[in-house]
Amino acid sequence: MGKRFFVVSQGGIGDVLLTTPILAGLKKVFPGSWTTLMVRPHAVDLVTGLSCVDDVFPYDEKEKPFLRMWRKMLGHDVSFHVSLTYRPVMTAALAGIPVRIGITHKRGFWLTKCVPWQEYMDHTYEPYVLADILKAGGIDLHLSREELSQVQVAEATEEEKRGLSVFLRDAGIPDGTPYAVCSPKTAFRPKDWEMEKWNALFGRLYEQYGLRTVLFGGVELPFAWRENAVVDFSRRLTLRQVGELVKNARILVNSCSMPLHLAAAFHTPCVALYGFGDPARWAPRTNCEVVNAHLPCSPCDGYYKHGGCEEVECMKRISVDEVFDACVRILSA
Repeated sequence: MGKRFFVVSQGGIGDVLLTTPILAGLKKVFPGSWTTLMVRPHAVDLVTGLSCVDDVFPYDEKEKPFLRMWRKMLGHDVSFHVSLTYRPVMTAALAGIPVRIGITHKRGFWLTKCVPWQEYMDHTYEPYVLADILKAGGIDLHLSREELSQVQVAEATEEEKRGLSVFLRDAGIPDGTPYAVCSPKTAFRPKDWEMEKWNALFGRLYEQYGLRTVLFGGVELPFAWRENAVVDFSRRLTLRQVGELVKNARILVNSCSMPLHLAAAFHTPCVALYGFGDPARWAPRTNCEVVNAHLPCSPCDGYYKHGGCEEVECMKRISVDEVFDACVRILSA
């Protein structure tokens, strides 16, 4: 019987997607192995069905189903703790998993392979860091940088694809019509760009290229978008439909969040706005134009430099002209 891996990735959806190159690497190095991936419930749809994941285990720490998690962990040989959470490491130890790998972060007692966080990790693409952590824990995936850059996402079902096609046709974007995509509102305010600037950018994309921008996201956007330039699908699409929308887009323009990792998975050209986050750690490795203000205090990620500012100057300083110029470079390539 092959090895049984239990991987804990309980960050945001983007964090989970950045774990997928590692999961693919485990399958490559250990053919016949079994991998259980523990995620928060909101990430389940984008990883269910991937060939590198045998079992997706949704876990909501607010419900605290300790015994359920313990039972799920029984019989695994290795647990890899991508997230810096405490309870899953303790549970893995109590479940008798013999090899438990992860960053120390106040939980070294429960880990068998403790890897200290190093400064370079703050400025290195996340899948590369995860591979380094595994290697330090005794598992070398022998993956190239190109392989570690290949994010994976579960495809939309045929029914979801048909539904998305109907949405787009009803909005005046028939099959085969080029469009841009954006999710203007992130889950974390310091990453957000002003709505007025987004609106101005969408207008220029429409005037210059005839591209309408399709908006998506999990929250309502009560804003007077330019009617001819913008189609708002906020709160109307499933996660897999969002992936299909990004997959077929001519360009994605977004600040640092999950949509950029969808673009990486589907090789969709993108323009990425970065201030608070570090593009060296989070931005797609290819087909990506990064725009940032290059302030002395950014990127900060809120913990290793000058995080916690109220005005978020690093995003405010990014101009519409800068972002539009980056779009022109992508669209002209």
